[in-house]
Amino acid sequence: MPEHEDPNIRMFLERLYVRFISWYNRIGMRVTEWHHSRLHDLNKRTFVIVVFGIVFASILYFESFYPTDNFPTEQYITIEEGETLKSLSQSLEDVHIVRSAQWLEFLVRIRGGQRSVRAGDYYFAKPIGAMTVARIITTGAYGLEPMRITIPEGATVADMAIIYDKRLFKFDAESFLKKATPLEGFLYPDTYYFLPNVKEDEVIRVMNDTFDQRIAEFAQQIEESPYTLDEIVTLASIIEKEAWKPADQKLISGVLYNRLERGMLLQVDATFTYTHNKGTYQITTEELKDEDNLYNTYVHKGLPPGPIAAVGYSALDAALNPTPSDYLFYLADRKGNTYFSTTYAEHLRKKRLYVD
Repeated sequence: MPEHEDPNIRMFLERLYVRFISWYNRIGMRVTEWHHSRLHDLNKRTFVIVVFGIVFASILYFESFYPTDNFPTEQYITIEEGETLKSLSQSLEDVHIVRSAQWLEFLVRIRGGQRSVRAGDYYFAKPIGAMTVARIITTGAYGLEPMRITIPEGATVADMAIIYDKRLFKFDAESFLKKATPLEGFLYPDTYYFLPNVKEDEVIRVMNDTFDQRIAEFAQQIEESPYTLDEIVTLASIIEKEAWKPADQKLISGVLYNRLERGMLLQVDATFTYTHNKGTYQITTEELKDEDNLYNTYVHKGLPPGPIAAVGYSALDAALNPTPSDYLFYLADRKGNTYFSTTYAEHLRKKRLYVD
């Protein structure tokens, strides 16, 4: 069927005619009064044609250049590969991007037809008219710009899933958790710039590549360490969750090294944040005795099975360069200050003084 016989275009023209009749009737009385008083000498047929032309042009201008009243700004629209022009136009009308699916279809056809439409994700930052919509979808002006997303040091994979899910509209949090959990500790915390339509596989790849780049700076020290890379990252993740000041991190690292070398239980509370989402002052006695929890360093000697958080540069540095000391104990008060002790008696005294 030739394009000029397209039923959709015909339907649009019929709707346009109905609008013209409505507009014409609305101004009819005023036009008649003006006609009788000012235009006695004007041919009536010419006058009607002029009015029709003005109204018709006004409607076309309004349809083409004025956005809908409830245009959905700051939203993403996806045009699927192979989607028909009719289906696409109707979808854009349904979400109030345009007033008329038929008119958008007509505008796209005069710009090259269905084959000119570029599939992909589009972002509309502000209200625009149908003419601009047609130009955008036929030129592939997607409007997508990289988003600045910061993953803090000490974040878990579960934390990351929440952060990304709020910002990336094609991000699948459940899929991310499934794929990224085995890489806990090996996704580097940093500020990233992702396009808003990026998917979880790309996020994981970029974060893991960034980790590889950062850890490469410590390659020589890791090779000389008595611990494996996995053990170093696990140790660093504990340090990351136990303190945030670099000096404290290195002192805590020294304490953990001392306890590991003496075969002592590490007895760190940070692992309960990972398994129970609980802080030091929320852990129960029952939980401290739970042998089924492999991350419970109060009953299981050595390091836990794996990292408990994303590790930054200072935690990695601390895990590989502990501050030598005789300290075997440390505790933190509710303000984040850390206190170190060489004996258990001294540790208890400081606990009563700064915590209890």
